[in-house]
Amino acid sequence: MRIRCRTLEFGVMAFLGVLAFVHADSTLSQWEVDQPIDRSYEMQSPEEFLTGSAEPGLSERAIPMIPPAEAGDFSLPMFQLSKIQDMQAMYPERDRPLAGTAPFRPVTTDIAPIGLHPRVYRKGLLEFYPWFGLAQSWESNVNLTSSNPISDFYITPRAGAEMQLGTPDSPYNEFLDTIAALNARYEAWADLFFNHPNFSAFNQQVNLSGRIGRTSAIWRPYFSYSDITGSNLLIAELVNRTRRLRTGAGMTGQYQFTGQLGMNESFDFFQLQHPDPAYINYVMGKTRQELTWKVADQIKVTAWGEYRYTDPNEGFSGSELMYGVGFYGRPDPRIYSELRIGYDSMAMQGSVPGRRDMSGLRFNGYTSFDMSPRLRFAFIYDRDYVFTEQGVNNNYVSTLLQLKAESYLGGGWYVTPYFGGSLQQFETSGASAIQLRPELEIAYALPSAYYPNDSKVFVKAGYMSYAYIQGAGAPVENLRFSMGFNCKF
Repeated sequence: MRIRCRTLEFGVMAFLGVLAFVHADSTLSQWEVDQPIDRSYEMQSPEEFLTGSAEPGLSERAIPMIPPAEAGDFSLPMFQLSKIQDMQAMYPERDRPLAGTAPFRPVTTDIAPIGLHPRVYRKGLLEFYPWFGLAQSWESNVNLTSSNPISDFYITPRAGAEMQLGTPDSPYNEFLDTIAALNARYEAWADLFFNHPNFSAFNQQVNLSGRIGRTSAIWRPYFSYSDITGSNLLIAELVNRTRRLRTGAGMTGQYQFTGQLGMNESFDFFQLQHPDPAYINYVMGKTRQELTWKVADQIKVTAWGEYRYTDPNEGFSGSELMYGVGFYGRPDPRIYSELRIGYDSMAMQGSVPGRRDMSGLRFNGYTSFDMSPRLRFAFIYDRDYVFTEQGVNNNYVSTLLQLKAESYLGGGWYVTPYFGGSLQQFETSGASAIQLRPELEIAYALPSAYYPNDSKVFVKAGYMSYAYIQGAGAPVENLRFSMGFNCKF
């Protein structure tokens, strides 16, 4: 009888323990799945599971979210595609991607942008990362003119620094404690021409990005400013060398309501100014709201809407209402892809003879494919309406396609081919132009624990062709060779 009573007592206690566990589990399921589970619910084990056993170098406070790189071919892995065409840095007002590779991510997870491995930050609440570099270049058509091209050599010294205050969005830092964080970057460089010193220019840019919040609610404010004189990007309005001042600011909010349902919202302001009065300035404001739904473990779909208003100092202003669908995720472990596609309904002010209705299809996104540990492809696509810098009211729709490939040859050697193509369809002149740009970089990466392949010696060659396929306009061509080195610490 005594044994039966003890057995019954043990069964009742076990049953109550199961009920308590189920209740606690149902409570936890109401939060984002990436929330850490209270250790009190884990059974005791003689072989405790530590973070260091999942990923070498992590302390017991770290939360390993990303599997470590494989050994062997990844001794100097493909950490970065060359940024010969950094369109997003030059034009932050254009569909700025959300931080990370999904509409929402916990603060402890960092999956870097196209062609980049997650950056390994040093441990500390305040860290500095300086860098410097030097390059020698030659261009056949410095001012990108259709006649009487000017060729010249020029040297480009550059220096900059990055500051990280608080803990970064990286699982490779063991102190993932601060709810707020700030990342600040500044870079300055000069183009010093040998035979035509009037083309020489001092350039600089600063970028600030912050983070406030964790898990189910994260706000990411940002500010950017650049003062750059140039003409060598794959954008129609950048043909002709001139000085451009760009200022951008905004806020992105990321919210996760359940394990499947989330929401993102963004508010952005952008201003483009030219000291040269021959060019058109403008200001732009926009907001985007989107809902996301997790349809698979690594895939989310989204429905989005965006309103944009642009006011140039010459010509008429206009508003755009865009809406559509999209997806983010990994259909395969080697592939990450995202796409927003929708319709742009435009309302342009004023009456302009011969103006075409440029409302229509819009899309943006990219796909990155790791074919092997030594070869990575990235395909970038974008179709957007752009206010022109020259030609009052002659704005255009730009369809831009880019392909980058990074090949690691071993021993620190990298080969990075690039090909970009852009089609511009103009609003009032009815013209159409196409721009093609193949480029190639060969680099030797210097050993670096924190910035792999950013410290390197490189040689680059590029060609640009801009020609009208409809309408009047003389073609423009340019050939460029560069060699130099970059060092980051």
